[in-house]
Amino acid sequence: MGSSEEMPEGTVKNILEQESLNWVFVGGKRGVGKTTCSSIMSILLANVRPSVLIISTDPALNLSDAFQQRFTKTPTLVNGFTNLYAMEVDPNVENDENLSSDGTDGFMSDLTNSIPGIDEAMSFGEMLKYVRCHARAKLYMHV
Repeated sequence: MGSSEEMPEGTVKNILEQESLNWVFVGGKRGVGKTTCSSIMSILLANVRPSVLIISTDPALNLSDAFQQRFTKTPTLVNGFTNLYAMEVDPNVENDENLSSDGTDGFMSDLTNSIPGIDEAMSFGEMLKYVRCHARAKLYMHV
């Protein structure tokens, strides 16, 4: 943003009215209400958008609990909606699936665990891969 532009107002109303908004990221420490807030926000956005996809990369799989419906790494229509989809990508499972058989698994595991934020980056990469394959939504939310 340039110095002459004003910072958008940080309100739910502003988020709902932003037609150019394509991504909403919800982050924070464990237990602060990321899943609750993003679930509510996705419902509100589904009321004003043609299609919304809420994505969770939290290994706890709380999104399924929030909507009382089992979600996987494939976008699934949320019960009771015609335009709200949800998916859960477990970064631990995804990373395990990508392990090689040439003996470098331990080295790669040690390397990736020693870089701060690498697990989030890998989760985000996995999420983008699935979004590209299942591009139904016009707005994406990431928990």
